[in-house]
Amino acid sequence: SVADYLGLPILGPEPDVGHLYTSKSGSKRIFASAETEVPPSAYDVYNLGQLHDVLAQLVTENLNVTRFLLKLDDEFDSRGIAYCDVTAHLRCHDWALKQARRYGEKWKKKWAHEPAFHKIHEEIAGILSKHATPVDTARFPTWATFLNNFLSKGGVVEACPPSESVTALSVDMLIEPSGEVKVICQGDQIHADSPYHSWGVSVPQSSVDPATLNDASMRIGKAVHARGVIGYFTVDFITFIDPESSEQKLWAVDLNLYYSDHIAMRQLLLYVTNGSLDTDRCLLEVSPPAVAPPKPGARRKPKDTEPPKPVQRYAVMSSRLWHTNLAIIHYSVFFQMCRAHGIGYDIKERQGTVFTLVDNAKREFLGMICLHENLSGSLAMFARNLSVIHQEISAPNMQGETNFKDAIADLEQILGTTVYNEENKDVIEGNLSTTINRQVVLHET
Repeated sequence: SVADYLGLPILGPEPDVGHLYTSKSGSKRIFASAETEVPPSAYDVYNLGQLHDVLAQLVTENLNVTRFLLKLDDEFDSRGIAYCDVTAHLRCHDWALKQARRYGEKWKKKWAHEPAFHKIHEEIAGILSKHATPVDTARFPTWATFLNNFLSKGGVVEACPPSESVTALSVDMLIEPSGEVKVICQGDQIHADSPYHSWGVSVPQSSVDPATLNDASMRIGKAVHARGVIGYFTVDFITFIDPESSEQKLWAVDLNLYYSDHIAMRQLLLYVTNGSLDTDRCLLEVSPPAVAPPKPGARRKPKDTEPPKPVQRYAVMSSRLWHTNLAIIHYSVFFQMCRAHGIGYDIKERQGTVFTLVDNAKREFLGMICLHENLSGSLAMFARNLSVIHQEISAPNMQGETNFKDAIADLEQILGTTVYNEENKDVIEGNLSTTINRQVVLHET
């Protein structure tokens, strides 16, 4: 309404269209038309009988899946998710598995499911009432509260991957007014307190073959454009190794038709590095450090005919850091503390730390980007920064509320795996504190 009054164009979809396809059921329609792989799921669920029917059918067809998710259509960022480990509490699960083995290839036929479906359906209502758990208990303290909202607003039922190791990715895209569809950024999500809530990303992504990821993203982008949408949007994927086929799977799970924090942080990332994101190869490239001119009288070396090649950088960035003690620290004191501990950004080397200050009235919230020549270095730098800041602004009797500790714990796990997989890198032994101490020494020297 404000834009219409002022006569200003908006790079985005019509509000009704954006709301329709940003909903969980709407995104499922987009993925279906794009012929993209998705989790086994059912959408547009609006009543209790339908919920029991679709969940029983999904369990019957996917007996190897333990956890199923229920997602409210109009919520976002894990606020409207509940989960239930159905098969862990299903008394007839062993019997159903025997039935599936007995039928073999014929188990794919609907008629083979009938006996198992009816047995599972009889148990679904009791399992949900006893074991379904909302993720955001502050918003939905009980399953009954969540269920009332689910049935009044509608939602989807979705199977979780049958794997303990699952990586989530975000792909940011742009549809120009001309209709051109672009992939502008890909990143691996980083989770802390919940596997359904991302607090940051590492850029560029390193979990999926770039060609596979870009193909799925572009098909979704074209399907979005076919519905009259332009502007920025984000597609969330998950990837895992299928235990049956040992192949890597890539599932599209969410769609958000708006300008996200990740896109804004990407803009800042490219600004401070003067670099570029090669989305075809998933590389973040910057110009190499400038060579100092020779001293007067020194013999000049013959100039190289080839221009210097760009160097790679890896970034870890988040706009969702918070610590209540930051609210009582003035920015001038905060930056003096950072300088004292070697936390800063090297313009020449194009690596280091950049902060985003969310709001002067909301100083407990903070954004941060850490850049390094390798991913393990960026992860370790990010963890060290959080550890230093927490120690400096906290006292034994005033620890404050924060997500720093959960973030550090998550980075510890990722960092161990990343360093183990990198070639020609020091192998980290012990826990993250050893790594952080080593980083402190490097900064001080």
